[in-house]
Amino acid sequence: MSVVDRAITIAELRRLALRRLPRFVGDYLEGGAGDGGGVTRNVDAFRKYRLIPRALVEPTPIDTTVELFGRRYASLFGISAVGLAGIYRRHADELLAEAARAADIPFILSGASTASIKTVCRIAPDHTWYQLYGAHRPEVTESMMARARDAGVKVLVYTVDYPVAPRSEVVGRTGVSMAQGPSPRTFPRLFVDALRHPFWTADYLRSGGLPKLESWSPYAPAGSNAREVAAYYVQNWSNAQTWRDLDRVRAFWQGPLVVKGLVHGDDVTRAVQAGADAVTISNHGGNKLDCMQATLDALAQIKPSTNGKVRLLFNGGIRRGSDLIVAKALGADFCFTGRATIYGVAAGGLRGAKRAIDILQSDLTYTMAMIGQRSAAAITQDCLALDQA
Repeated sequence: MSVVDRAITIAELRRLALRRLPRFVGDYLEGGAGDGGGVTRNVDAFRKYRLIPRALVEPTPIDTTVELFGRRYASLFGISAVGLAGIYRRHADELLAEAARAADIPFILSGASTASIKTVCRIAPDHTWYQLYGAHRPEVTESMMARARDAGVKVLVYTVDYPVAPRSEVVGRTGVSMAQGPSPRTFPRLFVDALRHPFWTADYLRSGGLPKLESWSPYAPAGSNAREVAAYYVQNWSNAQTWRDLDRVRAFWQGPLVVKGLVHGDDVTRAVQAGADAVTISNHGGNKLDCMQATLDALAQIKPSTNGKVRLLFNGGIRRGSDLIVAKALGADFCFTGRATIYGVAAGGLRGAKRAIDILQSDLTYTMAMIGQRSAAAITQDCLALDQA
């Protein structure tokens, strides 16, 4: 039995992941925006709620399945997009896609992925969604959507919560951009950190150093290496999306469209009017601002105003099966987790990714049985109480 197989909680996988990663990489994963308060707030928001069990309910079987866009998935959660995942473990995107396929849950490939959409769709053709950031040039944005469509992607996730380029205090302190990797200027002060984490360092060097952003490689100048592709991405990724861009995306994309990164009820209403089939309530995993409210609090505020007219997806702070139940009870039709599965893949590759999924799924099933909720569809706000302590 490997060390990741012995992990009982996501918190234990987190410790294993951070033990393997150099500090400058682990801090980037953990830090979020600013002082990191957004990440902490997302996680802590779930602790404000307590579950109310019902008694004398037949405890089995438990049905965690959820229907989304004409397909039934095995559980209430999927794997969220995480940019530059190959920094944490080489081929992380491919490994996460394989784990999602095995668990029969969706996997969202990031628009800043280190694997191509074609490669990932070969691994998990029925489970891959694609996240779109867009480019400064509209023809590049359309080409990205066309590549996803031609690879077999059915669901597009248009992420709209970065009006300007994100700023990381961790990157400011270390001088290391995760997209472009260590430079000759920064490497000397990272040397000891790298030596203290030999497994990550050996994997990084053995695989040729900085992984290439394959999602952007087709658009960079021919023959560009990983660092040059990263530079092209930084210069050409569009931050200044507007409602006009959403209109163009909706006109091009004929399949289900999810708009991700909304935290205000009026924006949700407008996205639906623009043709969104679902929205994801998200503060980008705490990576947008450290002074934002928790995503769970935004969900609780937005749900009453939707009148059931749009499917609400949720992303932010999930670490336990009970968190999934709280989010569902507050109005989420489906949930996604990013860091929980990244901890798994960083700690133990495919085995770790599968272990993270198993931990969440088994905890979800157990907790549903203990509170007398036999199906995900039956979970409502009647299950919840605010903690009065």
